[in-house]
Amino acid sequence: MKAKTALLFLTGLTGLTGFGDSANPVQPAILLAPGRVETVNGAQIEFERPGEAHLRMATAEWSAGLKFLPESGETFDLSNARYLAIDVENLSTDRQLRLTLHASAGGGAVESGDHASAIFTQRRSINTGIGLNPGEKGTMKLLLPHPEIYAAPEGARGLYVIDTRHVGPVELKVQWPYEQQFKYVVDCRLSNLRLEGTPDVKRKVPSDGYCPFVDKYGQFKHGSWPVKVADDAAFAEDLKRENAALKPAPESWDAYGGWKDGPQLKPTGHFRTVKAGGKWWLVTPDGHLFFSLGLDVVRTETDVADGSRHPDWYESYDPAHPRMNFTGRNLERKFGTSDYTAAYYDLVLRRFDAWGLNTIGNWSAGELTMTGRKPYVITVLENAPGVEMVKGNGVRFYDTDQPGFVEKFKRAVRARFAADPALRKAATDPMCIGFFIDNELKFPGEPEKYEIYFRTCRELMDELAPGKLYLGCRFVGFRQSQDLWATAAKYCDVVTVNAYANSIFNIPDDIYARAACEKPILVGEFHFGCFDRGMFKASLCPVWNQDERARSFTRFVQGALCHPLMVGCHWFQYRDQPLLGRGDGEAYEIGFVDVCDRPYPQLCRAARQLGLHMYDYRRRGRLVNELAK
Repeated sequence: MKAKTALLFLTGLTGLTGFGDSANPVQPAILLAPGRVETVNGAQIEFERPGEAHLRMATAEWSAGLKFLPESGETFDLSNARYLAIDVENLSTDRQLRLTLHASAGGGAVESGDHASAIFTQRRSINTGIGLNPGEKGTMKLLLPHPEIYAAPEGARGLYVIDTRHVGPVELKVQWPYEQQFKYVVDCRLSNLRLEGTPDVKRKVPSDGYCPFVDKYGQFKHGSWPVKVADDAAFAEDLKRENAALKPAPESWDAYGGWKDGPQLKPTGHFRTVKAGGKWWLVTPDGHLFFSLGLDVVRTETDVADGSRHPDWYESYDPAHPRMNFTGRNLERKFGTSDYTAAYYDLVLRRFDAWGLNTIGNWSAGELTMTGRKPYVITVLENAPGVEMVKGNGVRFYDTDQPGFVEKFKRAVRARFAADPALRKAATDPMCIGFFIDNELKFPGEPEKYEIYFRTCRELMDELAPGKLYLGCRFVGFRQSQDLWATAAKYCDVVTVNAYANSIFNIPDDIYARAACEKPILVGEFHFGCFDRGMFKASLCPVWNQDERARSFTRFVQGALCHPLMVGCHWFQYRDQPLLGRGDGEAYEIGFVDVCDRPYPQLCRAARQLGLHMYDYRRRGRLVNELAK
C-alpha cells in the first residue's frame, strides 16, 4: 500500500494561558490533516475527520510510525508552550497498545539521555510514552525543557534540556521494538495534537544564585512541590503518620504472598515453577501458586556522592564528612538515631505488605533478605573477578575460549558464596525464590559460547544451591536470537528479561520456537518516571505526571498477568536515584519513595490494588481496566 502523507500546522503559538483544565484554556488544537505527516516503514494513516486520524502499523521496527514535518523551514519552534500533547485511543479489542512521542533537536540523539546535564547544543531527544488496554483512551504529554528556563550554569547540573526553538523531527513510534510483525502492532486513533500551557518562567534561576543547588536533604534547592521537605521535624512526623496508616498484607495471600485460596499443590520447601491452566506460575514452598511483584535495590543507602569533588553544589557540605549520604542522614532524622537499620527494614517490610508487593527484588540489602519475612531474589555476582571478558562491537561477554574458563568462573562464584552470608543463607532459605548470575550481558553470535556459559552456571547452582531456581542473567529486552532463547531455556528454570517499555503484552509468540523446552519469564526491571519532585531526568520510560505513572504501572503489570509465560515483574527501583545521578550519570525519578523517604501515593495505591486482585486477574487472563471486575 502506498504511504500517505499528512500535515501538522503549528500556528498561533502566542496567548497560551494554562495547562489543559477548564480554568486554564489551552491553545486550539493543532491541525492534523493531509499534507505533511510522513509515514515511515509501512505505517498507514487514514483521516476520519479534521484533526483526527487512524494509525495502523504492522511492524514495530525502529522509526516505524509517523514523522511530523514543519509547515515551513526545517524545524519547529516550540519555545512558547509547556507541553506538546496528543490524545490516543487503542482500537484493538484484545491487545495492549504501546506508543511513544519524540521531539529531537539537532536531528536526534547521539548522546545518552540518562544524564543530568545542561548542555543543549548537541544532538538530543526527549520522549514520553503510553500503554493502553483495549478500547482505552489516554493522553501523552511531553514536557518541553526550555534551556532559557531550565539550563544550569556551566559547571553545575540541571534539568536535561533540548533546544526547543529548533525541534525536528517530531515523531510517533514504538521505542525499543521487540514485537514480531502482525496486524496490527499499533491500531489507534490520534486526535487533538496540540501545544499546552505557558513556559514556567518563574522556574528560571539566575546563574549567580544557582549554586549551591542541592539542599541539606538532597533535594533540588530551587524547585518547589507540595510534598517537599522543609525542616527536620517533617521526618518524625512522616513516620508517625505512616505507622498509623499502613495496612496489612492482602487477605488473599499466604505467608509467602502466594494465592492462599487457589489450587493446593505439593509442598516442596522451595519455590518452583509449574504450568497450570495454560499459564506458567511460580509455586511457594507451601504449594500455592505465586506471581512475583516486587521492587529492586531496597537498601538504606544507594549511590553516595563524594562531595569534595564539587563542594559548591551542596548547601550542607562539610569537609570533615565528604560522603553526601543524604538518604542515611534523612533516616537518622526520621528515626532519631544513627542505629536505624533494623527499624527501617521493619518499616520497609510493612510497606511491602501495605503496598501489595510480595517480593524483594535484585540488589537489595542482605540485612533485609536475611530477616526471613518476605520472598526475595538474589544475585551472585556481575563480571566474575579474575575471568577475562570480551568487550566491544556490541559484545560484553566472558571469553569462554580462554584456557581454564570454566574453573576460573566456578572459583569466582564459589568465592562469592563463601564470602557473603546472605548468599549462604539463601541457598537453603525457603524465602529465596532463586538466583541470578550476571546482569545484562551482551552475547556474541556464537551459540557454542552460550552453551558453555549457561551450562557452567547451571552446574554451579546445582552444586551450591540445590533446589533453588536459576533465574538466568537478565537479558536486555526481548529481542534476542532464537539460539540464545533456546540455550537459556535449556539451562535456566526461569528466563529473566529487563524490559523498559510501556507494555510487554505483545512479546513474540514464537520466542521459544527453536527451544527443546519452554520456560517461564520474569521481568527483572521496568519503571516509569516524571519530573514533579525536582529531579533532572525522568526515566527510561517517561510519562507526564504521577497519575499517569500509576496508571502505566498498572497497565504494565496487567499485561504481564495476562501473558501465559510471565511469572512476575520487578520495578527498578525502590528509591529515586540521587539528584546528581549515580556513578554512570543516571539521575531518574523512578522510586516508590524519594530521597527523603516520602512515598509516591499514587504509585503505592496502584500497587495495592494490583496486590489485592492480581491472582483473580491472572486466573481470568482478560485485559479489563478495573481490576476488581
